[in-house]
Amino acid sequence: MRTVLVFLLLLSTRVQLQLIRGGHNMTLVKSVLTAIRVRENWKNTPIFIGANTNSYDLNNLMIWLQHTIQVTCHTVDASTAAHKEHPLGNYNINADDSVSLLFCQSTQAMIWFNLDKALRRLHRIRLIVVLPTKRSASYNALMGIFRRLWHFQFTNVLVLHRDQIYSYTPYPEIRFFKVDQNLNQLFPPSTNDFQGYVVSTPVENDIPRVFFVRDQKTGSKQIRGYGYRTFMEYLHRHNASLHVSNPYKEHATNSSVNMGRMMQRIMEGQVEISLHPYVDVPESMGDHSYPLLVASNCLIVPVRNEISRHMYLLLPLNQWSWLLLLGSVIYISGVLYWIQPGPGHRTWDQRIGLNILDSISRIIYICSPSRVYSPTLRYLMVSLQLTILGFVVTNLYSIQLSSFFTTLVVGEQVDSMEQLIQQQQKVLVKQYEFSTFLRHVEPHLVDGVARLLVGANASEQVSALLAFNRSYAYPFTLERWEFFSLQQQYAFKPIFRFSSACLGSPIIGYPMRSNCHLQWSLNKFILRIQAAGLLQHWFVSDFNDALSAGYVRLLDNVLGFHSLDIDSLRLGWAVLGCGWLLSAIIFLCERWRFSYSR
Repeated sequence: MRTVLVFLLLLSTRVQLQLIRGGHNMTLVKSVLTAIRVRENWKNTPIFIGANTNSYDLNNLMIWLQHTIQVTCHTVDASTAAHKEHPLGNYNINADDSVSLLFCQSTQAMIWFNLDKALRRLHRIRLIVVLPTKRSASYNALMGIFRRLWHFQFTNVLVLHRDQIYSYTPYPEIRFFKVDQNLNQLFPPSTNDFQGYVVSTPVENDIPRVFFVRDQKTGSKQIRGYGYRTFMEYLHRHNASLHVSNPYKEHATNSSVNMGRMMQRIMEGQVEISLHPYVDVPESMGDHSYPLLVASNCLIVPVRNEISRHMYLLLPLNQWSWLLLLGSVIYISGVLYWIQPGPGHRTWDQRIGLNILDSISRIIYICSPSRVYSPTLRYLMVSLQLTILGFVVTNLYSIQLSSFFTTLVVGEQVDSMEQLIQQQQKVLVKQYEFSTFLRHVEPHLVDGVARLLVGANASEQVSALLAFNRSYAYPFTLERWEFFSLQQQYAFKPIFRFSSACLGSPIIGYPMRSNCHLQWSLNKFILRIQAAGLLQHWFVSDFNDALSAGYVRLLDNVLGFHSLDIDSLRLGWAVLGCGWLLSAIIFLCERWRFSYSR
């Protein structure tokens, strides 16, 4: 019995070895690699080894690659879990100087996931898939391999099966074809012609990047926004088209896209790319295009702390300047007392009082209250200097004061997270952006800022901002603020301002699935339109469309003519009252002195 079991075990092992050793046509693999080497060079050959690959043949292939082709081999197998696989790009391997090999048995092999993770952002690499000779050569079997390749977005591919070479194109639909080994170029060339390929994605309001308007003549819905225009120009240039997957959805003017849900759909593979530019695409969820913009993300805060008009008289000079002028009055009075010729019939206290009035007159550039006969040269020089000083001070003061009456003068505004906490300013934030917001706040301020955050969905946030709701501050990027601020471009009194309390400078690009086949060509197209200045042109044009559609409105709070009323002269009345009080006190002191002397 024991002899029979040993015999059966040896027989089964022999059968398996025969299957493994006859698994792949290594002669064809070497022939194709030699043909590629004749046409172009490469440095690295990542080899992905699936189950049941003959190790003896594989070792011979690697020795041949290193000695004959003179390239470096990197082997990856399925023994390491795919999520623990390190991208080969970390080892200075790039798509242009590499040819990769994949040995697999079926479309369900685990090595596919290792291939996808190891070649992250290298899916444009030249990939040769080697199928076992025992595998079926039927149309459906081969089509399954190409669908799997398209699922992982590998387009620069050769498939070797038995003694045949295949390649494929996904445009406009997946189809494969045989390749002649004698062709000058075995791998399919990169193309800018997508042959009518259809990109399907949902479209919603995301002002100013994407939004809907109605044509005034036909009443049909049209899409505007620099994000939409850029993407449509890209598709048109590459002979592709857009299919809006939610064409019958109604879009209110105060609605906004939920990018959290959009990113979830991209991660799940339901959407390959979104034409809604976004600021944050985690690597675990997908990828993004070259940035359309790199814009500061700061708080839009309501303008508050308006200064009353009666305080404008004090604003041209700060407190230290006023103290300096007060000191200069005392100093100039002493100088005039010392150099003024002839004491005359006046007493010393009369002279001090007259010199104080004289110094004030010279600083505010009015006539002196005293008349000087036969002035000395020293007195003339000092008087000339004081005249120039008074001219400069009064004119600068008048110019500064006049400018205050032509605009709105405000005090300290929210410009930091500390001031935000100090003024207890509430911030309206999208619920799915809470963590992103707090990640950019200094650690010791997180608790204080977190208590000020008010959660809302995207539509509620945009509605509050468009309605000029001054109860909240809003985190928005600079490009959104520049669009919304056009509403108050003619306003005398602005409602909001772009503060310096910022949350970084995120890149704004198109979110897409990982290793998306559109990424490379879209990146180059974005660079071209940026160089042409089209983004700024569309930006201004889109505001006019949004204004016509009712998304935004011009804020016209023009401040009409205001005469100087009693309230505006409150400071003057206060100075006059203090002067009367001081005069009365001095008068009583003089009367008391006169009575005492008698």
